[in-house]
Amino acid sequence: MKNLPKIFIVEDDAFYGNILKNEILKNRLGEVEYFSTGEAFMDNLFKIPDIVLLDHNLGSMQGVDILKKIKSINPNIQVIILSAQEKLRVAITSLKYGAYDYVEKNDFALNRIVGLIKRISKINQIVEDQKQFKVAKIFFSALVALIVLVAIYMQF
Repeated sequence: MKNLPKIFIVEDDAFYGNILKNEILKNRLGEVEYFSTGEAFMDNLFKIPDIVLLDHNLGSMQGVDILKKIKSINPNIQVIILSAQEKLRVAITSLKYGAYDYVEKNDFALNRIVGLIKRISKINQIVEDQKQFKVAKIFFSALVALIVLVAIYMQF
């Protein structure tokens, strides 16, 4: 069985944060950690999540500023920006700075988030499989080279 992704939720609305957490757990999409502030999340970024569900407006911090920090530390972390308002400017800015997607908190948000997490997980698994294939290919090539060298050596 494949490893479940590590998903961090950064949401200052505890009710909505728990809804997200429960939906992820119910669908067995990953291991979840919840943070109610941007500061608490940044203090735990060293745990290197695979996916971050990041509220746009976190009071003292803006989601886009946190997104920039995440991407400067590890560009492979996928970030989905969440916002209670449909603002095209925020969506464009989020995508410009590396967000995987922008989701408006509405009646369809949970289904969309579940779909995005599944898609990101699938992409991450493909990337991991390719890395393992490259390592196996290098190992196999080295093994073949070693066998050829041993065969040449044995002829002398």
